[in-house]
Amino acid sequence: MSSHQKIVVVIFDLLLLAELAFSIYLGRHDREEMAGIFLRTFVPLLVVTVISYQYAMRKLNRPEPGTETGPAPDQN
Repeated sequence: MSSHQKIVVVIFDLLLLAELAFSIYLGRHDREEMAGIFLRTFVPLLVVTVISYQYAMRKLNRPEPGTETGPAPDQN
């Protein structure tokens, strides 16, 4: 895993923690509806974050344009 990928993992981990805290914060104001409010806010944020994470990791895994990924030429 490259250093750029490690940075992306840390950023998205922090983002997920912030989303979790935000969802709990919104839910604490109405204890009767806490579970519903939590699920209505956290699940959509989670889905968007996971899809964004997958996109970012795929983009970082792509080789740079102009570099060949084929077999190395023979040294005979």
